[in-house]
Amino acid sequence: MAKFWFCLFTISLTTLTFTLQSFHVMSSEATIIEVCNRTPDPSLCQTCLHSDPKSATADIKGLGMISIACGTRDANKLYTDTNNVYSSTKDPALHNLLDECWWRFVGARDNIESAGRFLTDKGADAAKLAITRDAMPMVSYCSDLFKKNPSVAVPKNIIDETNVVSTDCQIILGILNNIRP
Repeated sequence: MAKFWFCLFTISLTTLTFTLQSFHVMSSEATIIEVCNRTPDPSLCQTCLHSDPKSATADIKGLGMISIACGTRDANKLYTDTNNVYSSTKDPALHNLLDECWWRFVGARDNIESAGRFLTDKGADAAKLAITRDAMPMVSYCSDLFKKNPSVAVPKNIIDETNVVSTDCQIILGILNNIRP
């Protein structure tokens, strides 16, 4: 009889464990959807967060860290691609325009990355400040510069990547705004 109760207890415990685990995964996915729906590009936000397997168990602060990693990665690609075009172009107008931006893009990357350290050490407000005060103006400056100089043939990938990094910053802010002190 004791074996019967032990088996019944084991089966119940196993069933309960699997039920709670699936609820936890669904709950994390629901958190990702809820948080991303509060950003300007929910699809890009979800793509970023799902790119890291830790998102399945991350709290909102963890999701903020993942979004910062995505922004840093995208800003690094923007910097690298801009620097490559800057270094190789024979078009003096494009060279001069990119001369204004390549160093701003590396600065944006470094400031987005710094937001992660600030989030860990000082909290969401410090991280938001690193994005709004230090990273976004650098990206916006170049985006505006490209628009003010339509006669300069800025490669489409540079313009697209600039827009992605700008959106990344807004997504980071959207996620950080959900962190309660």
